Amino acid sequence: MAEDTNNKTTDVEDCDNSRKISFSYVMAWLKQWLKRAKTYALFISMAVGFIFSPWFTDVSWFIGLFVDNPQPFDLTVLPKYFLFCMLFITYCKVSPSQMRYNPMFLWLVVAQWVGCWLLWALLMPFNAAVANGAFVCVMICTATSAPVITGMLGGSVPMLATFSIAGNLAIALIAPLFLSLMGVGAEAGEEAGFWQCFVTICKKVIPLALGPFAVALIVKRVKPNIHLFFQTHQAISFWLWCLSLVLLMARTMGNLLAISSNEYVLAAMVALGALVACCLQFYVGRKIGRKFNDPVVGGQALGQKNTILAIWIAQTFFDPQFDIVSIAPASYVLWQNLINSWQIWRFNKKS
Repeated sequence: MAEDTNNKTTDVEDCDNSRKISFSYVMAWLKQWLKRAKTYALFISMAVGFIFSPWFTDVSWFIGLFVDNPQPFDLTVLPKYFLFCMLFITYCKVSPSQMRYNPMFLWLVVAQWVGCWLLWALLMPFNAAVANGAFVCVMICTATSAPVITGMLGGSVPMLATFSIAGNLAIALIAPLFLSLMGVGAEAGEEAGFWQCFVTICKKVIPLALGPFAVALIVKRVKPNIHLFFQTHQAISFWLWCLSLVLLMARTMGNLLAISSNEYVLAAMVALGALVACCLQFYVGRKIGRKFNDPVVGGQALGQKNTILAIWIAQTFFDPQFDIVSIAPASYVLWQNLINSWQIWRFNKKS
């Protein structure tokens, strides 16, 4: 009898062990699959956004399955909310004590703010829309999602987070100044001075720049277990970025489809100007970063831009050319993510 009991106990233990081994195997396979999927995720997200653009820019077809006479709803307004969540997750990994000034920041700022005027001056004799589009793409601050990609490429997340926060605050002062010097009007084509532009841009930039950081600090103090969860699950922000990229690409395709046929050539030139600006900024940024032993931070700080804000500035302040000028930051979404996709693929291959 005792022998039978021992045999049953052994069988149960063997069964439990086999289940543990199977679960461990499945989890290991899932982690490996997700790691490989990251390599191509940005490519797939861009393709899905382009191909299924009409489905995302108006989801009344889906709402109509549940209600009668559905109202049009555009999903492409959601990325700014995803961006807030992504920043919160990223900032959970960053401690205020890690956020310090680095001499590289000064060189990056000089390259950005002097470079936008140099490129504008070079392109203005060729075409005003191309010059203005390239100007916006260089002037605009670092993408608030840049720390996500920086972490995936092995760069310093705290360093880039510091530069991103400072840059997003500085653009609230620099953009009105630069746009006023260009003689650009305010919303709806109305003339406005420095303070009107300053207030308008601050309303857009400051909540998105400081809000997630403040929430991360509050959650760390009030709910440390939630803070720890997001601190140790940084991959969530990457998949949120992929989802945002789908919607951004859908919006870009919608903008392209809205262009009249007689403006196709000009639109292509504006997009080409954005490509030149993108490649130059990644190249110069990595050159500067290499001098300070972190080319990843340099490249992302200068090359990856806050395109949501850039599109808004182009559409708001470059009337009546906004339909064309906004194509520059819209296409910049594609160019910078193609470059980042290639960098992630190359980094994972080396790893």
